[in-house]
Amino acid sequence: MDSDDGRPLLRFPHGAVRVTEMLGVDNDPEETVSLADILEAASLKQALVTSFLVDDEWLAGHFRDSTPVTLVTNPDTTSNSNSGRGSNPAHTAASCGSTSRRFRRVHPEFPKGGFQIMHSKIMLLFYARSLRFVAGSANLIPDDWSVMQNSLFVQDFRLDRRAVFPGNEFSFSLAYALHDLSVPAEIVALLNNVDFSAARIRIVTSVPTGGGGGGVRRNMNMPSYGMERLAEVVADAAGDSTADLGGADLKTPAGFQPTARLLCVGSSLGQMDTKWLRDFYLCAHGLPDIPKTSLGAREKLVPDDLIDIGIGFHTQEDVEGCRYSAQCGSYIMLSSQVYGDEREFPRSSLCRVVPRVDGTLVHAKAIVARFGEKQNRGWVYVGSHNFTPAAWGRLRIGHATYFNNYEFGVVLPNTQYTRVTTEETAVSWDSENIPLPFRLVWQPYSRSDVPHFSK
Repeated sequence: MDSDDGRPLLRFPHGAVRVTEMLGVDNDPEETVSLADILEAASLKQALVTSFLVDDEWLAGHFRDSTPVTLVTNPDTTSNSNSGRGSNPAHTAASCGSTSRRFRRVHPEFPKGGFQIMHSKIMLLFYARSLRFVAGSANLIPDDWSVMQNSLFVQDFRLDRRAVFPGNEFSFSLAYALHDLSVPAEIVALLNNVDFSAARIRIVTSVPTGGGGGGVRRNMNMPSYGMERLAEVVADAAGDSTADLGGADLKTPAGFQPTARLLCVGSSLGQMDTKWLRDFYLCAHGLPDIPKTSLGAREKLVPDDLIDIGIGFHTQEDVEGCRYSAQCGSYIMLSSQVYGDEREFPRSSLCRVVPRVDGTLVHAKAIVARFGEKQNRGWVYVGSHNFTPAAWGRLRIGHATYFNNYEFGVVLPNTQYTRVTTEETAVSWDSENIPLPFRLVWQPYSRSDVPHFSK
């Protein structure tokens, strides 16, 4: 990461989206990365990593013995396994667990009651003269870096431990997010020594709020979370381009015209209905005041038939046809009971996920938003948020928004879209291609398509 004369070598100085490498396929080195590529362990001085699932032994093999590693994850998970799924990590406060395989384990705060999870996947990788920031959907387990397709955003920033750089919106948001995750203060303090002036992305996080019959979270560091934060980010980033996002003034609903088409891809779906889709759709346009409006006013802004959202989710046929093993379907989560509620679950919004590598399954969580008459501008989200109320929040009139999960992602604003074929579109950011593990096609479920149900 550093040159012979001590200057930082910034491999990703402007930020880039990458896809995790897959076993047994022709990986494009310009678009894919391995965990070893990301870590560059030979020159790594210190690391902070977070993950929902962790394989301690496999992860330890990627670091030198002398490298300090802080791991933020769910409590009550067992080392050397993928046992994070299915455990109940309800805790009353943040805590530091015992060291395992050189890792200092940190567990964030969980309100009492309910079933909350730490689902964020970020990395802060400290080198002698640079910091690598990574946010994405890949857990720290072998499958997520070999047989399940995941997306990452990665950017390198200059680091000088002798200097203190002025903060900006990105650095403040990152620090708040780390505090929410109970990251030790000495690691957060290192952000003061990093020059974040080149950051152009916006951070969107979620935290478990409690209040669902149990305790209520005590500490909230960000001013907003989930879909409300998304609305603020889109509004702020739009600037003079607000007309393409639905109206001349995104801060008020007056004159609002819905123009967005959203493709929301994830590996897990939960309880949702048309009302929730409408709330998310309005927030995606950059309307931060939507939570304060009545349900009737929201329906007038966007009637049911104008909610243009495609929910990308793998079918049972996709899972059975996986080139690696149908066992990969264990990472694709949807309850048959949730899907079976025809009055609530928005079945008509389901779309096929068309992976770029045939016969593979996509574990990435991504949202592609396109606006305007030509549908050639918009934004892209990459991170850990599945398209669920548990991750993005459920708006409640007269009450704070309810969240179930810790989540972390980034929004790439002002993306451009170009037609590749009559069916497929390519997306770019500042003229650089954004590689995604799925094709940007709109393919609604047919009558014979059935989503994969988790067992």
